[in-house]
This record gives sequence, structure tokens and C-alpha cells, in this order.
Amino acid sequence: RMDWMEQIRAYQPLIQQEVTDQKQMLEDLQQYGSRILFRDLETVHMTCSGFVLDASMEWVLMVQHKIYQSVCWTGGHADGCEDLLAVAVREAQEETGLSDIFPLCSQLISLEILPVPAHEKYGKPVAAHRHNNVTYGLIGSRRGKPTGNEAENDGAAWYPVADLPQICKEAHMLPIYEKLITRMRQIKKQQQAILKQLPSLLLPWYAVHARDLPWRKDQDPYHVWVSEIMLQQTRVEAVKTYYLRFLKELPNLQALAESSVDQVQKLWEGLGYYTRVKNLRLAAKMIQADYGGVFPDQYAAIRKLPGIGDYTAGAICSICFQQPTPAVDGNVLRVIMRLTDCYYEIDSPTVKRAIQAALAEDYPTTQCGDFTQSLIEIGATVCLPNGVPQCDCCPLAQICRSHLFGTPDVLPTRKKKQKRKVESRSVFILQCGKKYALRRREQTGLLAGMWEYPNVLGWMSEQQAIHQATAWDCQPVELLKMVHKKHIFTHIEWNMIGFYLQCRTQSPAFEWYTAEEIRRNLSLPTAFRMFRPDMNLEAYLL
Repeated sequence: RMDWMEQIRAYQPLIQQEVTDQKQMLEDLQQYGSRILFRDLETVHMTCSGFVLDASMEWVLMVQHKIYQSVCWTGGHADGCEDLLAVAVREAQEETGLSDIFPLCSQLISLEILPVPAHEKYGKPVAAHRHNNVTYGLIGSRRGKPTGNEAENDGAAWYPVADLPQICKEAHMLPIYEKLITRMRQIKKQQQAILKQLPSLLLPWYAVHARDLPWRKDQDPYHVWVSEIMLQQTRVEAVKTYYLRFLKELPNLQALAESSVDQVQKLWEGLGYYTRVKNLRLAAKMIQADYGGVFPDQYAAIRKLPGIGDYTAGAICSICFQQPTPAVDGNVLRVIMRLTDCYYEIDSPTVKRAIQAALAEDYPTTQCGDFTQSLIEIGATVCLPNGVPQCDCCPLAQICRSHLFGTPDVLPTRKKKQKRKVESRSVFILQCGKKYALRRREQTGLLAGMWEYPNVLGWMSEQQAIHQATAWDCQPVELLKMVHKKHIFTHIEWNMIGFYLQCRTQSPAFEWYTAEEIRRNLSLPTAFRMFRPDMNLEAYLL
């Protein structure tokens, strides 16, 4: 991103007053440099304002300022921070008590020099001085109730934009506010206009650069459906082998509908997120029963199938039936946020739905499937995550606001992740003769209905483990070895200790299988598969 000095230098004044103010700011930068970021420079210092509108841009969030005795925008001193945008967001959140406030974009939307009269703060006199102020446009959610901040203001509230002339007592600020509203609405239109250009830029690029993937050989909805379910939360390279093996054994809807639970789970073994394949099989049965084995071709019907959400329904309808139904995944969200230089949190369902609706308006009349896949493809191969997009070979660089303002390394933004829950577990690999104990997990919850080695919450000592095996009526004879493993799910982490015990009795509490039977016929989720006695490290990593 441009540093704060570059932003001030690059800003293009909208009115004559800004020309004058920018000139003064540049002279101050020449004289004081970064010292102007600090308040101990008493005559002048940098401040950052955030002008907060709601998504409709018809409501404005203002605070009742104690010094000026008027409703006004939010803002505060830079206090040494060079990320002026971050200061504007922080001050807006602190002054209004709302956390759902985000930048409309990264660019400055205004700059002005603001005189500050002498006043008292925290009981101490403050001499008259001036603020070299920069303003950013922010978007807030009206779902939360503003609370204000007693140290800074006498409250905060949302007001209709049309009411500003009546509620603002600072006549000299009204033209600034009106300019900010106009500017933010213009930026929103510019962001929306970018989406309209996508088909003409992406379709020719996709025709040349599309990867040769096995599920792109045809538009059979069964093939596309299976691939899309497999690709959720899984890398493309990992899916290729699974996809071909799955279709070889279950080549059509009827075969999937007639398959057994163990059969499909074994085919899925190692892909993780096993609810996906459970729902895949249930949906196939539903299609056989309700649609005569013919895959439905309407979005609403497809969306009702188990395990199919907006993304998968959109992908199937556009790729297989050439309907203008976007498939918005993480790749697409990242591309759109960077193209528009937008700071909305992409893990918000509201944001995802808004992007889906916006894209649907700009779909081409033909090649809907290619357009859907081109959006996914540009995110997967060019507009890469973690701040490393290949802008030099991107067909969208010419219209990309993030590329223009240097923000791909900070976009997209996400909600702060909650700390993952950590559980300790003791896992028992109980061997009697050549057979090992397994049991089914409960039909609901994590890894529902999957096979597992017997296990209990908490780490046990060797003696406790022997007592536990005895309580299961397995008559343990010898502790062969102990191993430690860790497995990370989306929201939980298992730290596990595995006890390999030689036993005399095959307890009826479990089902007993040979290592070969487990390997060939039964699907163990990865959390337990890595304890399999015949599973060496190389095989586990594969």
C-alpha cells in the first residue's frame, strides 16, 4: 500500500480549497516529516477522519462532539501511526462503539486543514492549533446500536443523509460532508462498474489459460457435482486421483445411489470433511426417488439436495445448464475484493450473498459456464492468496483498484478467528491375534458414523490405559508401544496419545477386523488412520 506521505502527494484535489490545503500539507511534510504524526508538535499535527455511511449510502453515522457542540464525523490523532486508514477505522469504532465498520476502499477521499480553537481536555488547557486532516470513506452496519464514547463525545447515532443540513450546527462543515457523500457514492459506482467488464476480459483469457482438469472434459451434471463436492476444502491436485477413482467405481447417479455407506466412505478416505460424501450419497438417492434418476436442472431444486449450497448449485447450473448463476467461493471473493479494493470481511454470509447478486446482474448471455470457471480460475492461478498475486500477467490488472492502490497484500479481509478448541484424547489400538478393535462413531456430530479406534477424552497414563482396556473386557497382556499424534479440524484440535495393546479377548463391545480388511474395506478418518498399524509415515503423507 502507498505510505501515508505518498497518499497525500498522490491525492487529486476535488475543489480549490483542497488545492490550497494540499499545498500547505506538503510544505509541512517538507518541514517536519514524520514528526507531524505526533501531538508533541503543538502547532500542527496529522489527524484522520472516517466518514461513515451505511451500505445504502442513505444514512450517516455521526457523533455529538463535546468541543464543537455539534454532530460531526469521527476521527482522531495519528499519534505516531503511519497507517492512517487504520487510525480512521479504529477511531470510528471507538467513538461509536460499533465494531462492524470497514473502509469503503483504501484511497483518501478528502483532505483539509482544520483550525482547532483553544480548549480544555481532561482538565488541561490545549492551545489553538491546526489539524492536517485526511479522510477515508467507511461503511458501517446499522444492525448494532451506537453507544458513543464518554471521553470523546456525548453519544453517536445514525441520521438520514438528507437531514444533515438541519442537524449539523457547523455550517462550514456541511460542504465537506456533502463532498464526502458524493465522493463515496461515485466510488461505489466505480466499484460496481468493474464487474460489468469481467466477461469481456476473462472469457478470452480463460479460453487460452484454462487448466486441463478431468472434470472439465464434459458438462455432465453428475461429474461436475462430484468434482465440486470433492473440491470443497481440498486442493485440486489432491482431488484428481480421488475423482477418477470415484467415477471408475461409481460411474453414474444410479451406482452412487445404490452404493453402501462403507463403499463411499472408503472411496473418500483421506479427503476429510466426511459429511460431504454422506450427503453426496443421500442426494443421489433423492434424485433417484424424486426425479427418476435425472439430475434436476433448476437452481431451486438443486439447492434443496443434501450437501448442496449456493456455490455448488450455482456451479452446476452455470456449467451444466448455461444459466447465469454465480458460484462464489473463496477464490472468487478474493478476486472481487481486490478488483474493487473493498474491505468487507469475506467470511460474512451477507457479503457473500451481495457479491453473488452483483455478479448475477453482469453474467454474459452465452458461455455462462466458462465465465463461472474463469472467475474461479483467475483466483486459483493468478490472483493468489497470501499477498502474492501475479499482477504482471493478470488480464484484469488494468481495471484492478487494488493493483492501482497497492493493496493486494492486505486484501481480502476476514473476521478475527476464534481460538481453536484443543482436546486431549487417548486412542486404543487393541490387537487380539491378527484382528484389531474398531467401533462406529455416533451418527451426529464430528466424524458422524465413521469408523474409529476406541478412544476416550483426556490423556491416560500407561496404567490407566491398561485399566481401561480391562474394563472393556479385552484382557490386555502387553503394552507394545505408545505414540503421540496431532490432528487439526476446522474448529478443534486433537492432541492424541495412542496405546498399542496386545489383548487376549475380542470384546463384544467392538468389531474386530484384520489390518488387511481395514485397509481394503473400511474407511478410517485421518485422525485415526494415522494410528493404523500398517500405516507408515510415507503412506500417511500420501
